[in-house]
Amino acid sequence: MKILCRIFLLAFVVSCSANESKNEQSSNSFILKNVNIVDVENQKIIPSKTIVVKNGKINLITDFVPSLPFAHYNLSEIDGNGGYVTPGLIDMHVHMYEKAAYILTLSHGVTHVRIMNGVPRQLLWRDNINEGSQVGSSSTVSSPIISGYKGEYLHHGVETAEEARSAVREYQAKGYDLIKAYGNLNESSLLAIVEEGKVLDMPIAKHGPHASGDMSILQLTGLQSFEHVEDIYQGPLNFKFSPEHLPPIINEIKATNVAVTPTLNIYFQLTKLNQDREEYLKTIPEDYTSDIIAFEAESNQVKRWLQASEKSSLHNQKVLTFLQYITKSLHESGVPLTVGSDSGVLLSPHGLATHNEMRLLEASGLSTFDVLAAATINPAKALNLDNEIGKITINYTADFVYSLANPIADLSVLTEPEGVAKSGHWYSKKVLKAMRKEAIENRSLWEEISVLFEAM
Repeated sequence: MKILCRIFLLAFVVSCSANESKNEQSSNSFILKNVNIVDVENQKIIPSKTIVVKNGKINLITDFVPSLPFAHYNLSEIDGNGGYVTPGLIDMHVHMYEKAAYILTLSHGVTHVRIMNGVPRQLLWRDNINEGSQVGSSSTVSSPIISGYKGEYLHHGVETAEEARSAVREYQAKGYDLIKAYGNLNESSLLAIVEEGKVLDMPIAKHGPHASGDMSILQLTGLQSFEHVEDIYQGPLNFKFSPEHLPPIINEIKATNVAVTPTLNIYFQLTKLNQDREEYLKTIPEDYTSDIIAFEAESNQVKRWLQASEKSSLHNQKVLTFLQYITKSLHESGVPLTVGSDSGVLLSPHGLATHNEMRLLEASGLSTFDVLAAATINPAKALNLDNEIGKITINYTADFVYSLANPIADLSVLTEPEGVAKSGHWYSKKVLKAMRKEAIENRSLWEEISVLFEAM
C-alpha cells in the first residue's frame, strides 16, 4: 500500500508527456559484408564473412569476396569494414514497467530479456514486439512472484500446496512464459509449484539456489534457473565466509542441471552506494530510470545504502568479493551461468547494467568467451530457445551486435554498438541513439501508473 500512495503522490508532482514513441522500423532483410563472426560456442573468431538476412532470419553466411555481387538479392548492403558480429545479448533478470525500457536495452545490444516480476501489460508488449508493431528487445515474461507473502504488492501469496498449484495454473492460462518462485515459500508450496510445472510443462525460475524446509535441492532438478548467488551465502552458508563448505553445495547445484544467474551487478551497486555515496549516484544516468521507480528507490533502498555505516560498507565489499568467488567456483565446476543484471532495481540502468554484470563476471575469473556464453548460448538453452537465438548461424533469428573492435579483446566495445540487428531489422549507432533519446523523452508517467495499477 505504501508504494501505491507514493505513486499517487508522484502523479501530482511530476509532469510527463503521454506521446507514443513512433520509431520507424527498417526492412527485416539486408546484407552485411566483410565482418568477422564471434563464434561463442566454439570459442573462435570466424574471419571475413558476409551475412545475408532475409525475412528476419540468417539466410546465408559466405566468405567475403569484394568482387562477389549480391545484386540478385535486391537487398540493401552494409559494409562491415572488417568489424565484428556477436550474437545478441540476453539479460535473464530484469524488471521493467514501461515501454522505454525495451528500447534502452536494445540500444545497448541486449536483444532479449527475461522479465522477472510479470504484470499483464508486459504480455501485450511482448506480443507487440514479436509481431513487429513495437520496437525493442524481445522478452520472456515471468508470472508475478509466487511467494509466502500474503497481501504484498506484486506478489501472489500462497500458504498451501493447493493455492500454489492453482497459481501455476492461473498464470499459465493467462499467457505468462514461466513461474517465478520466491525463496520464502514453505516446503509444501514449493514442491507443489515444481510438480504442477512439470505436469503443465511450465518452466520455473527460483529465487535462490536452494530448496525449502527438508526438501532436497535435487527435487528442483529441471528448473529453468536459480537466481542470485548471494542466496548461497545467505542460505546454505548461513552468512558465513566459508569457502571450504562450498564444494558439496556446488556439487548439489550441479547435479540439478539448472543454470544459475548470479546477479552480481545489484550487489555491486548497493556496495558502491554505501562506499562512494553521492559520488556514485552521479554516475548513474538519471534518464534511464522512470520517475516512479526512481522515486520508490530513492525513498527506500537507495536512501538505506547512502546512510549505511562505514562498517557496513566494508562488510558489503567483503561479501561482494566472496560472491565473485562463489561465481567463479560455480563456473569452474561446470554449472552453467547466465547473465542477469536485476536492472530496474536500485536505479540500475537498463542495458548498461547488463554490461556491468558481464564486467563483473569477467572480474570474477571468467574468460571473455565464457562471459559471452553466459550472455548468449547459456540463456538461450535455459529458455529453450537455443534453436532460434544465441548463435550466428543459418536459419537462426537475425539478432546480433556489430562492433568495429574485437569484443574478445575488450567486452566494453559492445556497450555502445555500431549497429544492432533485431529480428532482421538493422539499427545503426546513430539510429539507436535517436531511438533511445526519443523513448526517454516520450515516456509516460501515466502509462506506467496504469501498468502498475493494472497489476493490483
